[in-house]
Amino acid sequence: MTESTAILDLSAHLPVDTFKLQIRKPGTDTPLGWVIELAGPAHPQTIALNNESTREAIEKEKAIEFAQVNGRKWKTEDETVADRRRQNVTKVCRRIVGWSPNPTFRTVSPDPIAFSIESAVDLFLRPELGSFFVQVTDYLTSERAFTRPSSQT
Repeated sequence: MTESTAILDLSAHLPVDTFKLQIRKPGTDTPLGWVIELAGPAHPQTIALNNESTREAIEKEKAIEFAQVNGRKWKTEDETVADRRRQNVTKVCRRIVGWSPNPTFRTVSPDPIAFSIESAVDLFLRPELGSFFVQVTDYLTSERAFTRPSSQT
């Protein structure tokens, strides 16, 4: 085999399907023991979320174009700040596969909170839990998100 026909296998550099994010004590590198598993870019949850967002954008573009073609004004939907925040937090929470162990926040509930998208949204909408939500969003938007550890390459 000549150098020009060598095979370059880059599969070891593809993103992992999920990542277990160790939640840290706010402002430190100290793990709290709460692990949130996140869906990677090729995970079915992420693909479904991206497809849904794209479909919504296409439908909105079609509705705007239809209104323009028919000489009608396009009226945007009324949306509150709270509505938009819930929508954004929900999109992030739909990337969560699960968490372990079930955390307890006594200001929210005396019992551990089992994972569901609804419970994650309810938790992360709370301003006092913002530092935990930021850890999730920071990871999801980081350049190194879902890269394989060097031990796996």
